[in-house]
Amino acid sequence: MTDLSKKDSCWLSGIQGIQWSAFMLTNIIVVPVVVGPVFHMSPAEISTFMERMLFVSGAATLFQIFFGHRLPVVEGAAGMWWAIFILLGTMSAPGEQGDLLRQLEMGLIIGGIFLAILGFLPIIEKIRKLFTPIVTGVYLILLGSQLSGSFFQSMLGINATGHINGKITLISLIEIIIILTISLKANGILKSMGPLFGIVAGWLLFHFFGLIHAGKVYEPSSWFRMPKLFAWGPPEFDIGIVLTSVLTSIVLISNVIATILVVGITLEREITLKQYQKGLFGNGVGLFISGIFSVVGVVPLSIAVGFISTTGIKKMKPLIIGAALIMAAGFFPYIGGFLATLPLEVAYASLFIPFSQLMGFGIRDLMGIEPSSRNLLVVGLSLMVGIGMMFMPGDAFASVAPWLRNIVSNGLIVGLIFCLLIEHAIFPARKSALKAEQ
Repeated sequence: MTDLSKKDSCWLSGIQGIQWSAFMLTNIIVVPVVVGPVFHMSPAEISTFMERMLFVSGAATLFQIFFGHRLPVVEGAAGMWWAIFILLGTMSAPGEQGDLLRQLEMGLIIGGIFLAILGFLPIIEKIRKLFTPIVTGVYLILLGSQLSGSFFQSMLGINATGHINGKITLISLIEIIIILTISLKANGILKSMGPLFGIVAGWLLFHFFGLIHAGKVYEPSSWFRMPKLFAWGPPEFDIGIVLTSVLTSIVLISNVIATILVVGITLEREITLKQYQKGLFGNGVGLFISGIFSVVGVVPLSIAVGFISTTGIKKMKPLIIGAALIMAAGFFPYIGGFLATLPLEVAYASLFIPFSQLMGFGIRDLMGIEPSSRNLLVVGLSLMVGIGMMFMPGDAFASVAPWLRNIVSNGLIVGLIFCLLIEHAIFPARKSALKAEQ
């Protein structure tokens, strides 16, 4: 006799797998659409970028499930990683952007190898302790500050038309309201689908107002294609980009650890030290894969906890199905081509809330510290230096050696390094506390 319970279980797992894939798609679709235009990519290049992003996100998720932390967590482009891409892309001249992409490939590869090695060493906690609430708070506030201009220029239509466009501004506002309303008011699975509904609504409104550009449509030459290795060209070494990548990788260690921790709490499961180490190793492998397939670096997404909580899907099988579907979608150019037609302004509007939350998280970290004169001085000096560097004209660094230019011209990295030095070397909290006691 046929076991009907098994059939029902398979159908349920399949439906839940589709839910996971839709959730993953929400966190993937905007990446190539936002990053591609920064580097002046053609519609065909953005389409193939989309294919590789789908493939890498699915592959990295499956690697973590089978060889990493073995928890129901999706891998997707990290907000900090694509912020680095946008930041460096907008700071570089058009003629230098091809080299920059190849340097970012190398940065991701080296950052991935670095994290994979750390996964085998018992020093995760020591490295994580470098990133105190002051350091992470300053980093996240600097990140949001440097990107805020790009967001508003796009959502107000300035990038597209050269001036504020009423229709684009209205669509962006409607999209943000939809995402906020669903995220804050909805229940169940709908609560985690706010960005997806917002993107669909914004996309439809762009069609309704006739704002879709015909030149953006890309017609693939075949229905099946293997994701290409080193699509941006052979990796190039640049000390500034490598340092930026390694620092970003280290900052995100706390994200990996926190995500694994909260998922364990949600699943009511005790997490072992080995799982943390394997999760870090898996993230290193994910970054390495991101580098060789020329995409934005991936990381375990903590928002998966919200998906698990609202849907109640805690088993691994549905996520395996969902990740496999996303990975398989990367082999079909028509899927990537269709998703790549998402308007840039719609993509930016969908990211506005998550990136606002990043800055909010930074403020939360700083609110948790003691408001001593020493702490306030460290925060104030770091933010003044970092934000001050953001307003420096690009040609101010023309005389700086090329290998150093990508560091000193980047307010985010200068502010972070300055904060690390003050916090741990120049004015460490322990010494100041001892002096205060004396």
